[in-house]
Amino acid sequence: MNVIQRSVIASLAALAALGAQAGCTRPLRVPLAPIGVSVSFEGSQAMGIYPTLLREAAANAGCQLEVQRVPRARQQTLFDAGHADILVPASATPARDAVAEFVPLIQVRPSVLALDEQAQLPRSLADLLARPDYKLAVVRGFSFGPAYDNTIAALRQRQRLVEEADAVGVARALRQGLAQGTVMPASIFVGTLLVENDLQPLLRQLRAEPLEELGWSASGLYLSRRSLNADDRSVLRQAFGTAARAGRVWQLFNEHHPAGSLGLSIRPLP
Repeated sequence: MNVIQRSVIASLAALAALGAQAGCTRPLRVPLAPIGVSVSFEGSQAMGIYPTLLREAAANAGCQLEVQRVPRARQQTLFDAGHADILVPASATPARDAVAEFVPLIQVRPSVLALDEQAQLPRSLADLLARPDYKLAVVRGFSFGPAYDNTIAALRQRQRLVEEADAVGVARALRQGLAQGTVMPASIFVGTLLVENDLQPLLRQLRAEPLEELGWSASGLYLSRRSLNADDRSVLRQAFGTAARAGRVWQLFNEHHPAGSLGLSIRPLP
């Protein structure tokens, strides 16, 4: 048994002890949007990295989940309106911080991703903006911080933005030539191609380039201050935080992705 496995077992034991003395005051409302191997659905059953993490942490903390499948933009709308208790996955933003509590789970770095094996990829958002014919396809509702948000707003104003409901739509837009690239962590895009049979051949064409303005940052989940009381947030903060610190989130990512595919876009918390 290696160090990571021992750490995960210890964390699960700690979570079990937490569940014996804690619990949530009501079932948790958790809308989820499909996002490759991170979140997928078989009928009404949520599968993948984050559903597994949610079920483990909720069970060990003595909480129940009510999971609903929605598009990503709808997921954000429900959370903003106080009709959802958890937003996952999510990057930290000032707007979200104003209404919810952020729990870091992993570190991510978005890149510009493209399927054109010959084109020179932008190395910065400024470079991307300066190319008048460069169109970007993005998932509606994604945010990777102010620099990303400002770039998306500028591209939308210049009619150089293709907005899709999910990463599958983005991949198909790139395949059809409707846009030259996308910006997101490569792990999200790779995970999407892996679960869509008609898109799997695109893995051989995929290229990634880090962007100067988008460095490593925490990704995780938000606990709503509008819908969750302080006691429930405390229970959940401890449950998810323990799993992240013990390496369980990193372990789940490695279990669901090809070996060696995560290094440029995702890493465990320091």
